[in-house]
Amino acid sequence: MTGVMSVHTDWCMAVVSIACFAAGAALSHRSEPGVRVEAVTLAGDTPALQFLPANPGPHPVALLAHGITGSKENLFRFGEALAAAGFVCYAVDLPGHGASPQPFSLRGNALTLEAIARALGSVDVYLGHSMGSYAGAEAVRDGGLSPGLFIAVGAVPNLGAPGAPLLLLAGRFEEFFTPAELKAPTNARLVISPWCDHALEPFDPLLVNAAVEAACAAVGRMPPAPPTCWRWRFAGMMLAVLGAFGLTLGLPGFPPRIAWLRGILVPVIVIAAIALTTGTGAGAAPHLRRLPVQLAAMMVVWLAVTGAARLRFPRWSFVALSVAVVIVCVLVGASTPGAPELYHRNRFMLVALLMWINTLILSMGTVLGGIAARHGSRRAGDIAMAIFVGYALGQGIPLPVTSFLKTLL
Repeated sequence: MTGVMSVHTDWCMAVVSIACFAAGAALSHRSEPGVRVEAVTLAGDTPALQFLPANPGPHPVALLAHGITGSKENLFRFGEALAAAGFVCYAVDLPGHGASPQPFSLRGNALTLEAIARALGSVDVYLGHSMGSYAGAEAVRDGGLSPGLFIAVGAVPNLGAPGAPLLLLAGRFEEFFTPAELKAPTNARLVISPWCDHALEPFDPLLVNAAVEAACAAVGRMPPAPPTCWRWRFAGMMLAVLGAFGLTLGLPGFPPRIAWLRGILVPVIVIAAIALTTGTGAGAAPHLRRLPVQLAAMMVVWLAVTGAARLRFPRWSFVALSVAVVIVCVLVGASTPGAPELYHRNRFMLVALLMWINTLILSMGTVLGGIAARHGSRRAGDIAMAIFVGYALGQGIPLPVTSFLKTLL
């Protein structure tokens, strides 16, 4: 009787998990009424998301560029909100990022934006997050980009003289700039969100609404009510990930000969949920050109965790090490003066931010490793952690990796 009840419980859990997964996937693809989103290619080979408003034209044009390790999907919230306000928006993949076939290059970022500006004809509003802001500023100084309003998110760019009107958006916990440094420019208006940090600024509703209000004022339009569909997408993501974890927890034990198979199924299920539901916000959907880097990263992680197992170190020790690196970089970076010509305040803070993101990825990988090993083996857990961490790292790291590493050195 106990066995029958256990089977019944497992089936019920599987059905509920699948229902959560499906409902979450459906909700996560909602967008503001009347806003149409299309994948396009600009200036020959730059992948972009085009956000089209429902009302008839003519429409002002907004160009959006993401930060380092990001992609065009990171600025979906800004693009959707600006399109709802009547702008035609283009969020682009900078060289080496997302689906871009171009090699990573800081100079290449500015040249790409200049080529896109020429292709579009005119840009009324430019919005860049972090590296995207500095790339846009370089394009402005080159004369290849002349927006009516420049919005910098998590950055303090130099637009030259006279430059476009400048709006600075940042979070209270911005890692690269102190409040005093953000307030220093006398030619800019500043809006600070009370809760977010550098990585979360592209998703902050307060910053999104401030950008829309400033953009509308720049072109003489009335801003609409703040968008709300992002809440449904967030709920959908949480539902789908919850459903994915339910499915992984409900996986039965495998025979010893194929116990390692749990190490593949567990991360694949969770990656599928994340890719399906955060494609519009985090660019988690797979790109074929990134597969070699992801496979290499998986192999490196696999060797690291298997080596740690032989030394009897737990998987969470990698999380602890990553946290330690973050703390050291923050302490050193806080005492290191920034240089205005750098794309970030200093490289120590950049490494700290990247390692903080890496800590979150390692934490998720550690959890999935524990789930995979629950009815299997340590080997299955190590495989699960390697697959998830390798996939996540390969999604964000700029290509080619050598050019990216030279930027950090």
